[in-house]
Amino acid sequence: MDGGILLDLSDMNRILNFDEELGVVEIEPGVTQGQLSEYLKHTNWMLDCTGAGPDTSIVGNILERGFGHGPTGNRSRHFAISELILSTGEVFKLSRSVRYCGRAGLSANLHELFTQNNIAVVSKMKFELMLRPQSSLRCLVRLRSSNDLVEYIEIVRQLKAEGSIDGLPHLGNRYRILTMMERFNFDKWDPSSGVSDNDIAPLCKKHGITPWSGAFLISGTKQVAKEKAKRVKTLLKTIAQVNIVNFENLRRVNTVAAKAGKLLGRIEIYRRLQHSLDDFTQMMDMFEGNPKDLALKGCYWRYNGDIPQKMDPVSDGAGFFWIAPALPMLGDEVEKCMRLTKQAFDKAGFEFGVTITAVSAHMCQAIISIYYDASNLEEVEKATDLRRKLSALYQRHQWPCYRRAVDEMPFDVGGELEPDALTLRSRIKVALDTDNMLAPGRYQMDIPAARKGGRL
Repeated sequence: MDGGILLDLSDMNRILNFDEELGVVEIEPGVTQGQLSEYLKHTNWMLDCTGAGPDTSIVGNILERGFGHGPTGNRSRHFAISELILSTGEVFKLSRSVRYCGRAGLSANLHELFTQNNIAVVSKMKFELMLRPQSSLRCLVRLRSSNDLVEYIEIVRQLKAEGSIDGLPHLGNRYRILTMMERFNFDKWDPSSGVSDNDIAPLCKKHGITPWSGAFLISGTKQVAKEKAKRVKTLLKTIAQVNIVNFENLRRVNTVAAKAGKLLGRIEIYRRLQHSLDDFTQMMDMFEGNPKDLALKGCYWRYNGDIPQKMDPVSDGAGFFWIAPALPMLGDEVEKCMRLTKQAFDKAGFEFGVTITAVSAHMCQAIISIYYDASNLEEVEKATDLRRKLSALYQRHQWPCYRRAVDEMPFDVGGELEPDALTLRSRIKVALDTDNMLAPGRYQMDIPAARKGGRL
């Protein structure tokens, strides 16, 4: 923004306090997933990390209502702001208990007010950790048919409601999984019309990709984890291939395969299998509180260049949009959203990649990715138009998006699903930031327009 001041908080990277009894840390905004993961390495506690990579801010992700994979994965339910600063320079401390006791007292209902908002700078935060489990299993699910999605959602809703799954199961469609393993073939495929199922069939066969596949954590004591896994497999095996993998065993196999590679590495098929096994092990290691950047590779699906060893999709100019409708955990409703979204993608000539995460027994989060060639202006316009059309589609069907893009803001209150929420947001904004100094327009309608007539 012309004339604006950028606050770079990356050097505020202190881990201020670690309560090893309660499993709570107090951190500053610059603390990254990788930094905290390393700090906790030799403790009984671990970070329930997201797929955003090791260099991302934990505070930033929480304030954007991000989510991870395990029991504390719904991050916006597991934090308390300990210090914030208003545009006036006033410093407020919200969490004042001697030892952390969650959100309690007069500040209990204030903490989430500062998520996805522009009314203060959060300078300190307390964050709940995940206890390292005695037994850490991975449930790998491959739906046999795309028609099984409805029943999968219904089954997972039941498993979440009864407590057999306490983590956040992630399920990706074939394009989302493929983008982490391959790249768009500009020599064989026409980017203006997109890739057909026939085009990718050999690649899906090569990598063993089914219409929908995913993984999630099953943890606890050995007996508890075993019984949970048994229950999950019993319910899902009617529609999917279900494999329960002990992570320690997986890690040992990967280590042996890497050593054998010194002898067999010249054999191409062995190199490919060993590389796939290593990638899979690294991805599953993320459930142990060790952030990885493997999921970021999808952002480079239509990137017209070499993928840097250290990936930063924004700095590298990779073309991608996310749009993220929140959906009720109802099979028919989820299927309807996926079907209508795919139709829009097919019409625009893009590959439809999506991950569906069961955040709770009531709500799942669809992370829909639009990958495009940022060096092709026509393709950039098509991708932008597709995102606009998808946003309108989700509003028509009353599927609110849990996170919004900066270039959508400030919002046009007349075109939004929740105009009353925007009005309340604006009234709070004017009360706490009268001069509209902090991130003008962020998650807000236009304040000057809202103020016409002397008040909101």
